[in-house]
Amino acid sequence: MTRTTPYLLASPAGLLVAGLLLGPLVLLVRVSLYEPADGRGFFTPGTWTLDNFVAVADPAGLRLLGFTAAFGAAVAAASVGVGYPLALFVRSLGPTAKRIAVAAVILPKLASALVVMFGLQQLLSAAGPVSRALVALGVVPEPVTLSRSVFAALLGEVYLVLPYAVLVLLIQLGRIDPAWEAAARGLGAGRWQAFRRVTLPLTVPGLVLAGQLGLMWGVGAFLGPMLLANPADQTLAVDVHRQAFDRQNWPRAAAGAVVLTLSAAGLGAAFAVAARRLGGGR
Repeated sequence: MTRTTPYLLASPAGLLVAGLLLGPLVLLVRVSLYEPADGRGFFTPGTWTLDNFVAVADPAGLRLLGFTAAFGAAVAAASVGVGYPLALFVRSLGPTAKRIAVAAVILPKLASALVVMFGLQQLLSAAGPVSRALVALGVVPEPVTLSRSVFAALLGEVYLVLPYAVLVLLIQLGRIDPAWEAAARGLGAGRWQAFRRVTLPLTVPGLVLAGQLGLMWGVGAFLGPMLLANPADQTLAVDVHRQAFDRQNWPRAAAGAVVLTLSAAGLGAAFAVAARRLGGGR
């Protein structure tokens, strides 16, 4: 094997990335710099303008971007907050029960995301079981619709990303030698102290990866906010869809998509840097 062999072997993957990722991104940036179409087509050929990015950066656009970032942070926190205890529980099971539990975690991914969202719509509707249970318990005096709220959108996105977070955390937990926890218990540490001093620090890389995954997923969230949120509480991905298909303003939609891509990359990188600093550079 020569020194150039690894590069030759990696060249097909490099060409695939360049052709299917960088190429469309370049075209997306170019479309975002066109003027909107004057009645025909998707844009006005041969034009150059920054007005589309100015529209994205107006006060309404900045509020939309802020809500998108906050929604992504909420998805990250919820996916880690729910996924970590679930991963710890699955890890504690025996071999057969663990296989069944992992299959149950993965099972929702076999269904279409649209089916999941419509199912949540029915579950959280005024006639759904959640509303009827709240009325029966006396929490609310009459049926309420929960499916048009930020909570419903958050629930939908967490439901979609949770299997990935649990699998990442299970892999990280599987790398921990049980003898280390047993040694801590043997030296007098209680169950909580052994978890806090041994298990938790060793799972920090998995927590960071799961959180970063949830953040990127939430920032780019579309189905949950589109189908479950209030029309006033929409993410940037939903706005891109509406600009393109409802208003037929493809350059404005492309500008929003460029900002969304850069924001997701920036937030993901900032999350990784912050997590590394909080973890003492590990």
